[in-house]
Amino acid sequence: MKTSIVITIALFTCTATTALFAADQKATSNATKTVVPQTSGVKTLTILYSNAKNIAPNSFTVNTGERVRLEVNPLDTATGCMNTIMVPGLWDKPEPIIRGKKIVMEFTPKRAGSYKITCAMGVNRGVIVVK
Repeated sequence: MKTSIVITIALFTCTATTALFAADQKATSNATKTVVPQTSGVKTLTILYSNAKNIAPNSFTVNTGERVRLEVNPLDTATGCMNTIMVPGLWDKPEPIIRGKKIVMEFTPKRAGSYKITCAMGVNRGVIVVK
């Protein structure tokens, strides 16, 4: 009985979070992309995270073989099933989202494609397109 209640609550939380994320994606899809080219040959992508808006911007384009530094600056501490961030295929380690603690992911994409920015459970937050 307790297990089914816990599972039901977890599913409800993830479903509600996904619905809020989808609504917020429409509101932030036109957000300006922050891309700062570095002289060291590393492209820096900067994301702001807040509980109200999730991540912004949420869409980036980089090139195959290009060194990338993805920086996430949390304004809030994330909770529930969306409390981590990762980019499966480019950065497979879920990173906890903690207010004031910058998350840095450095990688070099080897294959073209679309890589979702997700939580550890795979709920979509955004995308990195590799050309």
